[in-house]
Amino acid sequence: MVFKHFPAGLRRGNHCAAPFVGRLVALLSLVIILLAFGCGSDEKNPFGVRSEIVTAAAYPIALAFTPDGRLFFGEQETGNIRIVTKDGTLLPDPFAHVDVQIGLEWGVTGLAIDPDFGQNRYIYVYYTQAVNPQAPMKEIVARPQVTRFTEEQNKGVDPKVIMGDLPVTDVAHPGYNANGRIGFGLDGFLYISVGDYDSPSFNPQDLSMPQGKLLRVNKDDGSPPPDNPFIGQAGADPRVFAYGFREPFGFAFHPGTGKIYGTDNTPVSCEELNIINSGANYGYPNVGQFPFADCRFGNHTHGIHFFSKKDTQPESFLSNTYISDLAFVSGSKYPTIGDALLVCESELETHDLRRLTLGGESLDQVTADDIVVKDCKLDVAISPDGTIVYSNEKEIRRLVQQETSKGD
Repeated sequence: MVFKHFPAGLRRGNHCAAPFVGRLVALLSLVIILLAFGCGSDEKNPFGVRSEIVTAAAYPIALAFTPDGRLFFGEQETGNIRIVTKDGTLLPDPFAHVDVQIGLEWGVTGLAIDPDFGQNRYIYVYYTQAVNPQAPMKEIVARPQVTRFTEEQNKGVDPKVIMGDLPVTDVAHPGYNANGRIGFGLDGFLYISVGDYDSPSFNPQDLSMPQGKLLRVNKDDGSPPPDNPFIGQAGADPRVFAYGFREPFGFAFHPGTGKIYGTDNTPVSCEELNIINSGANYGYPNVGQFPFADCRFGNHTHGIHFFSKKDTQPESFLSNTYISDLAFVSGSKYPTIGDALLVCESELETHDLRRLTLGGESLDQVTADDIVVKDCKLDVAISPDGTIVYSNEKEIRRLVQQETSKGD
C-alpha cells in the first residue's frame, strides 16, 4: 500500500491520526459487508462455468500442452520453464532454464510444442537473451531468440538455438516490444511474432528487417520455407510472412481452416484483431496522424475487430486495451460458450477472458464479444481434452463446465 497520500500524522505514527484510522476501518468493514451481501457471493456465471486454480506460479506468461496432457509454462522473469503433470502436480524442479534480460515486457514470452512431439520430444522457447547483463540499466540491450529443448523424463536437454540472429534492441528504448509469441501452423511450420522494438530505428514497413513482422520458418534450423511470400525479393528478409505490426502478441490458428488470427497492440487506440494472410501489410506505422483516431485509415489490410475499454469507442484517445494471447475453444467441451475465439484482455484495473464469436462465410466477422471470467491477464491455452486453461500474475486456472438443471 502506498502511504504518501495519507494524512501526515498517519505517516509519522502520530496519535492524532487515531480517529482517521477508526473511520477508515469502519469504512472498509462496510465495503466488505456490501461486497458480501450486496453483490452476492452466489452470483452465477453467465456461461455456467466455474474457475478453479491449477497451481500457483510466478508470472506464467506462456502456456503449452504436450499431447499426453502435461502443461508446460514459462515464467517471464525467472527464465524457468516448468511442468504441471496431467494429474495437476507442479513438479518441484524446472524443466529448463534460459538466461533472460528482463524489463517491462522482456523475458520469456513464448512457448510451443512440436507437432511431432510424440516422436521427437521437442519444445521451443522464445525469450529476450541477456546480451550485456552487467551493463548499467541505461545501456542494457537484449536479443530475442528461439531455443529448442528435447524432453527426457521431464527435463530439457540438448538445447539448440533455432533462431539467434535477430537484431539487438535499441539502447534508447529498453524493455518494450521485443517480446513475441511462437506457435505451429497446421502446415507444420513455426511462426514467430516480433515487435517493432519501440524504436524509430526499426520500421515495420521495411521488409529487410524482422521487427514488426510475423515470421515463418522451418522448425529445424529457422530457415525460410520455399513458399514464403518474399522469397527472391531483393533486400527482403525471406523469413517474413506478414508485416506492418507494432506489437503483435498472441496469434492462433483456426482448427478447421488453418487461418491465422492475431492481435496488434497500439499505443492509444484501435487495438485490433487481424486475419493474418501471407504477404499482407497491416499498416503500422502508416496508420494516420497521432493519436490514430481512424481505425480504418489507409489502404493496408485492416483488422476484422477492434477492442476498447468499457464505455469507449476503439477510435477514442486512450481507449486501447492489451490483448496478450488468444486460443480457439470447442463447443463440444463447453456448450454454453460454443465454438469461439478466446482472448485475454487487460486494462489498468480489469483483466478479462473474453469470448469472441466468429461469423460470416469466411469467419471474418465478430458477432459477439462477451466476458467469460474476470481474471485472465497473461495467456490462455486449450488442453488435449479441450479444457480452457489461463493465467494471471500469480496463478494458472482452468474452467469447469458446470451441470445445469432442466429448469435453468
